[in-house]
Amino acid sequence: MKQSTIFRFVFSSLVLFSTSSFAGIYLDNTRVIFQAADDVSGKSVGVVSSSSSQTPFLIKAQILKAPVGEEVGNQFIVSPSLFRLEPGSANQMRIMKKNSALPQDRESVFYLRTIATPAGEKNNEQQKKSIGGIIKVSSANIIKLFYRPAGLSIKPQQAMQSLQFSAAGNGLKVTNPTPYYVTLNSLVVGGRKVAMDIKSGNTMIAPLSSTTYPNAPHQGNVEWKAINDYGGLEVFNGSIL
Repeated sequence: MKQSTIFRFVFSSLVLFSTSSFAGIYLDNTRVIFQAADDVSGKSVGVVSSSSSQTPFLIKAQILKAPVGEEVGNQFIVSPSLFRLEPGSANQMRIMKKNSALPQDRESVFYLRTIATPAGEKNNEQQKKSIGGIIKVSSANIIKLFYRPAGLSIKPQQAMQSLQFSAAGNGLKVTNPTPYYVTLNSLVVGGRKVAMDIKSGNTMIAPLSSTTYPNAPHQGNVEWKAINDYGGLEVFNGSIL
């Protein structure tokens, strides 16, 4: 096959992982709790490269309204929003709150997304001589960013244990009467596991609201595992009201 007949195919794909690492690039937090006291100095989050390869990465950081959604306009900014990360190194980003009003009687949630793309290397003779395709894979780490106003009436752990459970037809209704978001890792009712997954968005119960799980068990004792501020799990028990 003549060299002139060989075409170079460059393919870029985006792989989304929540609180995970890909190609040795990871965040040093599983979630960000932005307290009201952080309004002045901001909140720091580290990006770390533990990759064994010699390939540097370009990192793009964004604050989103939803895990796969548009970038926020006037609530938060992250700096630097674009930078080069060398193999085996780390870089600190700073999240700053802009001068915009957010609810003061409950938490608000946003998402920090960092996209890592292998950076091109100048004068890479091996790359120039390679026959076939070059595949550039961009990976994304996404973690939750909670804005927590001052003066909330209870502590986060109290919120996790305050969930209320009731039958709703053939399903289960979970009510969160607190000003905090409560993120569930698992939910078991009467010895049966309630189906839930991150993609459908039913693992997190918003403040002062409820979520209904259709065709879920709704009789017996309840055990739930909630994720705390540090990414750890806490176990609670209750019953159907």
